[in-house]
Amino acid sequence: MRIDTYLSEVIGKSRSFCSKIIKKGLVLVNNKTVKPSYNVNLGDEILVKIPQEEKLDLKPANIPLNIIYENQYYLIINKPAGLCVHPAPGNFDNTLVNALLYHFQINDDNDVRPGIVHRLDKDTSGLILVAKNRDVREKMSEMFKEREVDKKYLAICYGNPKWDEILVENSIGRHPVDRKKMAVVENGRYAKTKITVLKRYDNIFLADVKIYTGRTHQIRVHCSYLGCPIIGDKVYGNKLSNKIRFERQALHAYYLAFDCPFTKEKKIFEIDMSEDMKAFLGSLNTNS
Repeated sequence: MRIDTYLSEVIGKSRSFCSKIIKKGLVLVNNKTVKPSYNVNLGDEILVKIPQEEKLDLKPANIPLNIIYENQYYLIINKPAGLCVHPAPGNFDNTLVNALLYHFQINDDNDVRPGIVHRLDKDTSGLILVAKNRDVREKMSEMFKEREVDKKYLAICYGNPKWDEILVENSIGRHPVDRKKMAVVENGRYAKTKITVLKRYDNIFLADVKIYTGRTHQIRVHCSYLGCPIIGDKVYGNKLSNKIRFERQALHAYYLAFDCPFTKEKKIFEIDMSEDMKAFLGSLNTNS
């Protein structure tokens, strides 16, 4: 049995919590640090230092939610742009988590991000999956980690690339100068993105984007790296793209598909483009 799974059962904490303290070196096996994937052996001496967990006074907030699908295990929500997924410094009260606590009974009290399986940036709209309890969250988080979920986005990008489709496999890590940003770096984490041009306009194009990994700001970084930043992205845009007015990055998560680990059904969820992106494209002259 993996040590993160073993500790979760023994100390009654979530597997993600156990994985974090293992990575921080707070778990010693036979006086040595190990990885979360280490398999426990008979006779192992395990020493665990449990840090005091961050306690947030999570307050329910009556924020309307657009529920696409609901069953006993999870919800699929169409998150609007401008809504943070979970509380963080500067915004503890007006997030998706606060809305979930108001509208639903999320049995995930041991986590500061109850129900959250994966994330979307604040100004990215679209589909997000939320678990109804800790056990479901852990199982479905593993599904995302093992890349068993198909995720597709619509992006409005600046430029007129020569290619119609491109596969990007450049590693992503912290920007060497601006540590608040991510960048394509040699020693970063492997990231894979496929970008397909759907429609071309004057130095702007609509793209279908499929991600095979889930790195922070992955699509925004890869588009910027190609010289085709997403319209409205003030962090990763360039001088020319930033002259085009759009109130947020034009990125919309429109497709999620996976095999449900509980019912064994193939689940496919697909929604239309957001209204603000539709209106923006409607104002442009098409080239094709």
